[in-house]
Amino acid sequence: MEIKHNNLRAFAYINLTNLLYNLENIKRLHPHKTIIVMLKANAYGHGATKIAKALDGLCDYFGVASVEEGIELSQAGVHKTKIIIFSGFFCVDMVKALIEYRLIPIIHSAYQYELLHEYFTTTSAEIWLKVNTGMNRLGLTEEEFTSLYQKAQSYAKPVNALTHLAESESTDQTFTREQLRRFQALIKDKNLRHISAFNSAASLLQREDFGTNTIRIGLALYGACAAEQLHLNCRLKPVMSLHSHIIAIQRINKGASVGYNRQYIATEDTHIAIASIGYGDGYPQSTPSQTSVLINNQIYPTAGKISMDLTAIDVGLTHHVNIGDTITLFGGNALTVDEVAHRIGTSSYAMLTAINPRVTRFYIFDE
Repeated sequence: MEIKHNNLRAFAYINLTNLLYNLENIKRLHPHKTIIVMLKANAYGHGATKIAKALDGLCDYFGVASVEEGIELSQAGVHKTKIIIFSGFFCVDMVKALIEYRLIPIIHSAYQYELLHEYFTTTSAEIWLKVNTGMNRLGLTEEEFTSLYQKAQSYAKPVNALTHLAESESTDQTFTREQLRRFQALIKDKNLRHISAFNSAASLLQREDFGTNTIRIGLALYGACAAEQLHLNCRLKPVMSLHSHIIAIQRINKGASVGYNRQYIATEDTHIAIASIGYGDGYPQSTPSQTSVLINNQIYPTAGKISMDLTAIDVGLTHHVNIGDTITLFGGNALTVDEVAHRIGTSSYAMLTAINPRVTRFYIFDE
């Protein structure tokens, strides 16, 4: 589907057909599981309200980081799918917002429970108790979990439980399985409706459910795979592709440098094409020379340090690149965000969430 974007310096396509494909593929992999779709950090850079509206009613829960993110979805008209606040709350005003906007809290500290008196008087006082099994960031101790679980039985409708895995992407699953076994022992014989431990990577790699019945899907939904076993291919399709335009081309001689700090020195006479995108748009400043980009279905290497608004590309002495041509920084099967992130030395999470509002997003369906 061609969209008029010739007047834009930087833009991204968000392929909603691929988004829906990924969700259905994950559902097939985990039939009968409750699905939490993670929309935190602006839906990993894809646009939270747009993604939420595309998926509203197609999953059981949306997960966001903050009360503010939850309010944004509620005010945008997202009402078919319930919204969970993952980083919790820490004051009475936030509890009032939970009630007003029908948001569901995760309790990771005992003091939070004491703030919920008014919340427990509502008709849908659902809560999630988060237990720390080894992440050592947020989460109740096993003793706190047991105590609050017993207290909540009289008030919450229902009580759910979750934990957070520290290294589920790793090829060595020893610590992950230790966390899962610890969690499994804790939830055994308790009256919990939803029990969640698996994130995207664990959902793709683990086959035993360890007593859980709910999975949380973030990165995988957007067609990226954080797991070290990239050869699995994950049976996913990329949702975001990042683009810009060539706005200048100049010839330079062998030995000439390009960009700040002269980090690129031409080894032969060549042409340098300049794309109108840079770290001010979210393309990492740490991107090294020789990182691949795609122009007219051909791979070319970046040249030198990424500027705030510009990126230089070595297109060679004899080339078929013209001013106005579209450049792809990542996206599609030819240049996946996983591959580009690996080359840069960052993660797909960081690549996607860094793309900022200055980059216009087009939401498309395949024809």
